Amino acid sequence: MSGKRQFDLILYGATGFTGKLTAAYLDTHPQLKGRPWAIAGRNEQSLKEVQTQLKSPKVGVITCALTDQQAVHNMVNSTSMIITTAGPFSAYDGDKLLGACAEAGVHYSDLSGEGFWQREMIDAYHETARNSGAKIILGGGVDSIPSDLGTYLALKPFLKDTGGHTSIRVTGKYTEYSGSFSGGTLASGKARQAAIKSGRLKKESLSDPYILAPDAEGNPDQVPTLDGMPANFKFLRDPVNGVMLPFFMGIINAPVVRRSLALMNLDRTVSYRECCSPIMWARASWLVTSRGLGYPLGDPINFKPKSGQGPPLWLQKQGGFAVEIMAEAKTGELSGVLVTGRGDPGYGATSKMLAELALCVITETHKKPANSGVLTPSTALGDALLTQLNEAQNGAFMRLESL
Repeated sequence: MSGKRQFDLILYGATGFTGKLTAAYLDTHPQLKGRPWAIAGRNEQSLKEVQTQLKSPKVGVITCALTDQQAVHNMVNSTSMIITTAGPFSAYDGDKLLGACAEAGVHYSDLSGEGFWQREMIDAYHETARNSGAKIILGGGVDSIPSDLGTYLALKPFLKDTGGHTSIRVTGKYTEYSGSFSGGTLASGKARQAAIKSGRLKKESLSDPYILAPDAEGNPDQVPTLDGMPANFKFLRDPVNGVMLPFFMGIINAPVVRRSLALMNLDRTVSYRECCSPIMWARASWLVTSRGLGYPLGDPINFKPKSGQGPPLWLQKQGGFAVEIMAEAKTGELSGVLVTGRGDPGYGATSKMLAELALCVITETHKKPANSGVLTPSTALGDALLTQLNEAQNGAFMRLESL
């Protein structure tokens, strides 16, 4: 990637529910003040409606259908960083945008939780992006920044001397995940089911812990499931991590973490599993029931959202997430991290995370690793992203802290 670009950053999918939240957050961000950026999507009228809600004088509008190869090429080559919220990515030509970025050396991230599609992108574009210098960053939202970056921080005490540890087991246990879902969430679920039915998502992939790390040798202690927990488990009690229950996001987050481990050459040493605690469900239930599902507030939760719809405003603001990540060596050494954030995890919080990741890419060039390829948040940005997130909104949004 060389030469002056028209825009420092482009947000594709800005007319969707999460896209609008991301655009609003970028609009007031001090790191983007005075810098040219753009919102993009398929519908010009809808984009201009979003533009009228923004205060920044340097927000451009780009109309681009991802099926239009020339339009995609022109858009990609007008910027140094693209983020997209236009999912499900396996169904809406996400590969065309990601691939164009990989070929042009333009940095990229998205909110995809579609593991089979992520694997297709790794197979098709990892080497291309390595050669072009593009950072293609998987899991740019709540799936999977807290799990991935938290694991990176928890492993830091071991990284200087991993040779002394025959095995390190990392457990991510969510103790809060208070929020709702949008039409996009339902659409992603339908895309996954369609992939299974068509054979695009192979049966063996449903239990391959290294689905996103095809070259990994793997840790012999790694349980052969996506979330790293025993197959069909419902309850476990652990002396270090306490009571553990299945967590629905584990099958999305854990493979991303294992890709990080493989890229850091830690896949033979470290295993990862993800679960939740009973208190997570108690906190989520209390939040919605104590507000009467939003009816007394005049803003009830929509349990059958359509595309472009999502959680009510009060839930976007009052929701939150927390994950405790413990790294445990066979020698008995422990290292713990607590990751917390405010806002509905899937939307209020994830929109901010994606925005902060993008800003970290375009502003922290002297701090982040100089690698490229299809990466993860921790392997693409490392300590720079830790700092970026801890400082977001003057430290009021998200914290990643050693225990």
